[in-house]
Amino acid sequence: MRSVILAGGEGTRLRPLTCDLPKPLVPVCGKPVLAYILELLGKAGCTEAAVAVRYKGERIEEFLGDGRFGGLRTFISAEDRPLGTAGCVKKAASEFGEDFIVISGDAMCDFDLAALYEHHIQSGAAATIAVISVDDPREYGVILGENGTVTGFCEKPSFVNCRSDLVNTGIYVISPEVLELVDDDISVDFAKDVFPKMLKNGMKLCYHEQNGYWCDIGDIAAYKRCTADLINGRIRAVLPEREKISGTLEISRSTFIAKGAYFSPKALAAGCTSIGSGAYISEGAKLNNAIVMDGAFVGEDATLNDCIVCCGAKIGTGAAVYENAVAGEGAVIGEHAVIKSGVRIWNNKRIAKGVTADHDVKYGNAAFPEMGEDGIIGATNTVITPEFAVKVGCALAKISDTGIAVSCAEGTASKSIMNAVLSGISSSGKPSYDCGAVPLTVLAYSGELLGADIIVHISSRERTKIMIYSAGILPLKRSRERIFQGAVSRGEYMTAGWEGFGAINIFDGAEALYVSELERLTGFSVPYDIRLVSGNSGIRRICKPFAGKISGEGEKLTITVSESGETAEISAGDIRIDSVSLTLIVCAHEARLGNDISLPYSFPHTAETAAEQFGKSILRYYASSMDDSDEEARKLAVQQIFMRDGFILAIKALKSMRDMGMTPAELLDSIPKSSTAGRFIRVNCPPQRVLDRLKAVPEENEGAVIAEDGERVFLRPDKRGTGIFLYAESFGTETAASLCDRTEKMIKNAVNSLRSKE
Repeated sequence: MRSVILAGGEGTRLRPLTCDLPKPLVPVCGKPVLAYILELLGKAGCTEAAVAVRYKGERIEEFLGDGRFGGLRTFISAEDRPLGTAGCVKKAASEFGEDFIVISGDAMCDFDLAALYEHHIQSGAAATIAVISVDDPREYGVILGENGTVTGFCEKPSFVNCRSDLVNTGIYVISPEVLELVDDDISVDFAKDVFPKMLKNGMKLCYHEQNGYWCDIGDIAAYKRCTADLINGRIRAVLPEREKISGTLEISRSTFIAKGAYFSPKALAAGCTSIGSGAYISEGAKLNNAIVMDGAFVGEDATLNDCIVCCGAKIGTGAAVYENAVAGEGAVIGEHAVIKSGVRIWNNKRIAKGVTADHDVKYGNAAFPEMGEDGIIGATNTVITPEFAVKVGCALAKISDTGIAVSCAEGTASKSIMNAVLSGISSSGKPSYDCGAVPLTVLAYSGELLGADIIVHISSRERTKIMIYSAGILPLKRSRERIFQGAVSRGEYMTAGWEGFGAINIFDGAEALYVSELERLTGFSVPYDIRLVSGNSGIRRICKPFAGKISGEGEKLTITVSESGETAEISAGDIRIDSVSLTLIVCAHEARLGNDISLPYSFPHTAETAAEQFGKSILRYYASSMDDSDEEARKLAVQQIFMRDGFILAIKALKSMRDMGMTPAELLDSIPKSSTAGRFIRVNCPPQRVLDRLKAVPEENEGAVIAEDGERVFLRPDKRGTGIFLYAESFGTETAASLCDRTEKMIKNAVNSLRSKE
């Protein structure tokens, strides 16, 4: 049996561990990941392995020495330019002439590779993918298929798009005929290029589910988790030789101390701690869930808590390194210095005596609040500080092509955070627009006129919310969202020279432009005494005069606008027109005028009925677009911002009511009849497994549906995988609210069933 080991990874998310070390040589309990993979291949009966290298390949060549690793012979295949996973495999395996294994040299696993190979041969497949079930699929390629045959792929989906929990581990068995699909001298990837081409050409592509251990050591958290799993025996692999410890040492049973390390009898090791060869742990040092690599020094009374100390680093007397912090190779942490949680000290950097390091020394930020449906949210001046906001601005520049428009809520805190975001954008060289203290809906209107492709609104009270959208208050596409989150979490920003800072354009006319649009839209009156209610003081200030402008004598009618400004409802006497009904009214109004309408995929399908009666269509855009399939809908949505502006939506509905001479009750009766309801259900297990347990039918690009007898529930996981949105629609006797109740009960039963199996 032969194999190709992919060992060209740079491991950017693992820095500073990988600043001077290729990712496959990162040590786990003192032994490089690559060594564990070579042992696994040897155990499976592999006799020859080509090691495909690029980043710091000379270090891997040095590690392999004469090319003998037990009974396995290795040789180097070096890329002079990136060829992709398939391109480098074709180069490395050009003379194999038989089926062979492809495996990553920087992912820890204990799969039965012999069984995988045998399954591949018996199935007659051209290629077989080793897959494994995971809780969080967002950083992986998801495999779609049935009965062992691959039918499709979904690359790094949001929970919104996920339809399976089987992910591509990057371990394959490949037949020589597959390599004929790989073009020479260009970058070609198996998952993105070759496997889809195989499906298109009708070649047999199979998957084989593994029950063993697999961990892509892609970031610090995964690296720490893998180390703990190895120490605790969750991985079938051979640990390096341990140091024989005796005396009065206080060491937990989950501590690994490599041969050649010194551990003072008066030191303490708790939790799952790993200490590399040649490391020195001084008297009084306290280690808890710490990783101390080869040759590192830990001084007297130092505290290491859930952190990493790289090779040759020195931790001074009384110093403290806290949760998720990293002291890079050769770094020196002075006496009584403190490295705060999440801080990374790069290789060979020094922290002076008594200094508290509360930010990365070099670049990067480990404590990144994940972006959800409502943007980035965190405690003001604790989690979301002006410093963090600058980094957000720098990262935003990486996803903008034409410029970024920014506004904030009223208040000094909101203004301060906004200024920091603008400064970050400027330092990247990109232009930005300071639209001042105006509501999100006002910003969206101005952003379109300014040609900005990204809009950002900041609201700060006890907690700060940084809301980030594409033009028109549309959700970011998944590709942009990933680039942004990666840039913030890894500190990979765009940086301009001193002469290349981007202009921060002060745009004082945002409110005036919006007011002029309201002037244009309110050239009518209705026989009702209109009042405006909103928790947003900016919306009340700007819009209240126009509610008064269209008011007449008569019954009181209230427009209630949400605090964000994106939705509204109308009430008059006993009649209440909720936000969904209001949108349907405007859908019918726009269709009557000859216009198609763009709505989110989750909006009730009654909208199609409202538009089709006038011969027009509803175009749908997704909460997390994976491709350009909703591009037409998005372009139209940017031109129809009123669909996400509650006050203007209400004005358009009242204009339609006036034009047709209707009362609010008659206006409500004019739209197709259905009952709608929505809610969010938190779950404590992977949402895609819940949907599978419910037998919900996956939609093509987003979420899943349960439908029967005139009832429909659309279920969509949230972006962070913490819960499921329910959008119920009933045309039958059961109300949508009771339909939501029934579905919520089904979800909770599914969660309990899944948890009981763990």
